[in-house]
Amino acid sequence: MTERPVLGRPLVISLKVRPFFCERASCRRRTFAGQVLDLSERYRRHSVGLRRWMQAIATFLGGRPGERLCRTLHLPTGRTHLLSLLATPSEPGQAPRVLGVDEFAFRKGWRYGTALVDVEAGRVVDVLADRAAATFAAWLREHPGAEIICRDRASAYSSAAREAAPGAQEITDRRHLLNNLSSAVEKTCHQHRSCLRKHAEAERDAEPLRIINPLPLPALPPTKIAVRTVDRYSDIHRLLRQGCSVSAIARRLHRKTVRRFRDTDLDDLLASARHGRPQGVLEPWAWAYIPDRHANAGT
Repeated sequence: MTERPVLGRPLVISLKVRPFFCERASCRRRTFAGQVLDLSERYRRHSVGLRRWMQAIATFLGGRPGERLCRTLHLPTGRTHLLSLLATPSEPGQAPRVLGVDEFAFRKGWRYGTALVDVEAGRVVDVLADRAAATFAAWLREHPGAEIICRDRASAYSSAAREAAPGAQEITDRRHLLNNLSSAVEKTCHQHRSCLRKHAEAERDAEPLRIINPLPLPALPPTKIAVRTVDRYSDIHRLLRQGCSVSAIARRLHRKTVRRFRDTDLDDLLASARHGRPQGVLEPWAWAYIPDRHANAGT
């Protein structure tokens, strides 16, 4: 029995089970074999865990891509066996209460289908072969019970819902609702572009508004480095006022640090603490100097 690979190497389990015999004459099965829970199954050459792996690969990738992945993972299987592990989902006899319908492309620009989704459960209910109104209407007749139909802007789905489920309420989903809103706003702006242009020119020529008594800016919470800078600045200047020399203060701190805190304003120190280095006199105009690489290359 083949098991999942270990450290990139294939693993085969040699399993011996105990046979059982039935002495009842009416029993069709004369012999039985015991199975190991979560390891072996009847008539299976693969373990339960390996079967789950291959079934998940077949579900997400399909036949040929799944076979290539299994070859990389050292799983002995082929595309036909992977596809045989896929079980056909049971078709519900009744439509969900909130039915979502939307088109998808089997091949973009050539062939399209229809996906039916249970919106409340978040799962696919059925897939239709095309996006025709007659196909969707026939499905609604065979599966009654839809109270709300969530659809896109396609007129085929709307006509099918009115024909086969007249009592259902038709709504649109969030994506199509925002799409409709953006299209309406764009159409309105295109129709009134001359009025909008005049209004924009009038606002541009008007005198800018002056704000009287502006609201104070909210104070940001101090950071650890800002608090440490303020404390160090106050300690150094307190010792200087007491008559301590730079050498005496430098016994606790570095000499350059003492001189920098003595000769630099507190606002510049805080700006240096926030941005990493103090802003020089030419810093606001540093962006205006863009070296010409071609000119430098010739010099």
